[in-house]
Amino acid sequence: MNSSLIKNRLVLTKEQNPKFNSALFEIWNQLEIPKDSEEAWRKFPIGSVDWNELQFDPKEINSVSSEETTAEQALSEEVIDSIFEAILKYTPKDYFAFLSLVAASKYEVFLLEEGDSDFEFEEEGDKPKHSVRIFYLTKGKTTKTQIQFKNQHGSDNLHLTSALDFYIADDSSYLEILDRESSDPDLYRFRNVCILGRNDSHVKYHYYPMGGFRSKLFLHAHLLGKGAEVTVDGVSALGGRNLKDLDMEMFHHADFTTSKISYKAIVTDKSHHIFTGNLIIPPNLKKVTAHQESFNLSLNKKARAEANPKLEVLAEDVSCTHGATVGDIDEEQYFYLLSRGLTPEESKSLLVTAFYGETIHSIGFSEDIKLSLESEIKEILVGGK
Repeated sequence: MNSSLIKNRLVLTKEQNPKFNSALFEIWNQLEIPKDSEEAWRKFPIGSVDWNELQFDPKEINSVSSEETTAEQALSEEVIDSIFEAILKYTPKDYFAFLSLVAASKYEVFLLEEGDSDFEFEEEGDKPKHSVRIFYLTKGKTTKTQIQFKNQHGSDNLHLTSALDFYIADDSSYLEILDRESSDPDLYRFRNVCILGRNDSHVKYHYYPMGGFRSKLFLHAHLLGKGAEVTVDGVSALGGRNLKDLDMEMFHHADFTTSKISYKAIVTDKSHHIFTGNLIIPPNLKKVTAHQESFNLSLNKKARAEANPKLEVLAEDVSCTHGATVGDIDEEQYFYLLSRGLTPEESKSLLVTAFYGETIHSIGFSEDIKLSLESEIKEILVGGK
């Protein structure tokens, strides 16, 4: 089998599994660039994207195989086949998700270890980049993993990346993920994230996207096994003309499952943030608990924040709640702080920090990491009016 392992990293290629490869291209050949009229894309100006400027030709996608050599295999062929099966089954039929699968030269599988771990991925230059990564936590293990995606370039040209990332938690495992994106101001980022939680697994996913020009995220969490729990939270901080469109879905497949989405966004200048939360509970499930909430703070009349909760609950033995708020800084609190001697800038900063601070300080990572997140958010919002 064509695979290599470097520090718990296994490299797979689509060509090594002919059945997968055939099914992949069968689906790919039916997909097209999405249109503004499609429900999932109606808020994202996909129809106005100049693909030539992005050096991307939707009609000519090159598929390149990895040249990495074979090394000691860390997973059985049965488990590897199951990974290919999961990718094919749970990757949404989104053009950019399958673009990543087709155009990426390799699929990287990272075997997460007990304890804490850190991963950093850097992308440079203007050429389109496509990646597929699978983070896999085996049965009974507990880990906290920080993953940083950094993108930078030296020109003023718009450019794009597409990425597909899987986080798989096996039976009775505990996986806490801090997912940090740092993008240059000219980047179009199209990303799909899939979370798979098996029996009695517990996944906490913290999402902090910073920078960029325009980005579209689809997050699909599948609670596959009895007793699975998935919690998603995070903070978006937007300035300038940044647009972020987040579409998050919780899909319950089993009894006694629990999910929660709690997401916050702060917008300033002429930025625009869209959050869509989807909850899907099919019939005949029992003892399902699901909560969804979106809080949005606008610091400028020209900035926009939208929250779109959706529920498709077809079972009866469930407990579900949802809520969303979009508003400005509370004037009573603001004037109270002014009355206590704080300057307008200090008062505004304190209220904004209070808005997102609880979310940051609830994550199970070090104080240095939390302070780093706060610093990034403050840097984006400094000067916002």
